[in-house]
Amino acid sequence: MRGKDLTISILLDAYGALLTERQRELVDLYYNEDLSLSEISENTGITRQGVRDGIKKSEAFLRECEEKLGVCEKNAKLKSLFEQLKDKLEQREDGQSEILDAIDLLLQ
Repeated sequence: MRGKDLTISILLDAYGALLTERQRELVDLYYNEDLSLSEISENTGITRQGVRDGIKKSEAFLRECEEKLGVCEKNAKLKSLFEQLKDKLEQREDGQSEILDAIDLLLQ
C-alpha cells in the first residue's frame, strides 16, 4: 500500500457500521491507530496478505457507499454553508450572538 488515504477514516466514521466487525477492526487499526500491515497481522493472527486484502475490500466498500449515498459530501457542503452563514452574521452589527452560538454548536 502506498500512502494512507485519510479520507478512509472519515468514511469509516460514516459507514463503519455497515462493515463486518473484523473489517471495521482492520481499517481502524490501519488508518486510525496507524499500525502497519505486519503489526495488524501479529495482533489479529491474520496473514499480512489477508490483512491487506481485508483493508482493500473494506476501502472499496466504503468508497462505494459514499458514491451511492454521499453522506460525507453532503456533510461537508452543510458545514461550508454554515461557515458562510456564520461569516455573514459576524459582519452584521445587530448582534446575532444567539444565532452565532447555535451555528458554532452545529459546526462542532
